[in-house]
Amino acid sequence: MKDELSHVPFGLGEVNPYNKYFTGVSYLNPLSKGALGVFNVTFEPGCRNFWHTHLASKGGGQMLLATYGRGYYQEEGKAPVELLPGDSVFIEPGVKHWHGAAKDSVFSHVAIEVPGENASTKWGEEVTEEEYAKVNKFHKQGKVVQTAGRDKLTGLADEFARLNDDVLFGEVWSRSSYLPIKKRCVLTVVALVSQGVTDSSLEYHIRNAKKQGVGKNELTESLTHIAMYVGWPKVWAALNYAKNIYEN
Repeated sequence: MKDELSHVPFGLGEVNPYNKYFTGVSYLNPLSKGALGVFNVTFEPGCRNFWHTHLASKGGGQMLLATYGRGYYQEEGKAPVELLPGDSVFIEPGVKHWHGAAKDSVFSHVAIEVPGENASTKWGEEVTEEEYAKVNKFHKQGKVVQTAGRDKLTGLADEFARLNDDVLFGEVWSRSSYLPIKKRCVLTVVALVSQGVTDSSLEYHIRNAKKQGVGKNELTESLTHIAMYVGWPKVWAALNYAKNIYEN
């Protein structure tokens, strides 16, 4: 835990002086002391703040920029949103909401306070264990479901099928605390291309990358970067797959 906390971007700071409005332990590191309030907030696994609302007679609101780990944001009456590094949320004034870490992951975000007239924060009730459990169940990234091994290899290589479905995908791909699934997708595509794999497995992993939110530019730039190292023809073939998948 201490090692992971020490690696959050923008610094951990000190124990949050507003922790009375949090379930669990959070840390606060002010990044700007000027007119624009910018703060790095880090949540230990399972930590979340209470329901609250940002108020202002004009302007106001808050922007969250996720930078590390995995967390959640939820507005009252709406489904929860999973937050991974690179994700952002703008919170309108008057919207009741909460945000915090997943049960199994440290989570860090930068909070930007949008200037407004008569701006304040109204704190509400604690997010109950029942509410929080539903959110963790809703976003079950902790278990990637895969059946391709058993679908294709049962009766021929049953143990290989089990290892593929239950260990490779069920355990390795499900380790989300240190490496979000989007990054795992990019790394897997890069690894396959580096080995010259251009069969259906590469197509599957590029489609999965798109499904998990990896943008076209992010994937193609990753492939362009490795082209000089692994071979131009390998990357050319992979880019043809990417073109068909992302444009159709």
